[in-house]
Amino acid sequence: MDDCFALLEVLAQGRGEPGRSPFAELYEASQRSRVRIFAENSPFDMKDHLKTRGYRWSDGSDGRPKSWWIEIAEEALDDELRYLRSEIYRWDEADPPIKRLTAVDRFKA
Repeated sequence: MDDCFALLEVLAQGRGEPGRSPFAELYEASQRSRVRIFAENSPFDMKDHLKTRGYRWSDGSDGRPKSWWIEIAEEALDDELRYLRSEIYRWDEADPPIKRLTAVDRFKA
C-alpha cells in the first residue's frame, strides 16, 4: 500500500517537463525498447571492467544465462556490442546473446 500511495503522490506533484504530467513521462518511458546483453564466456580477468561499466552478474539460478549482463536502451546496442567486441572479447566476430525486452518483460515478477 505504501508503494501505491508514494506513486500517487509522485503523479500528483506535476513536476516534469512543462505541460506534461509525470504519468505521461512514465508511460512514454514504459514504451521505449530495451535490450539485455549477456556477456557469456567473457574472460574472467575482464569481470572488473564489466562491473565498472554497469554489468551485473547472474549465476543462472533465475533462468538467465550464467554471465555478466546489462540492460540498455535499444539505441545504444551497436555501441555496446562494439565495446564488447573490442575491449572484452577482442574478437570482431563475437556475437553475445541479446534479448529484446518489452515493458511486460521488464516488470513481470
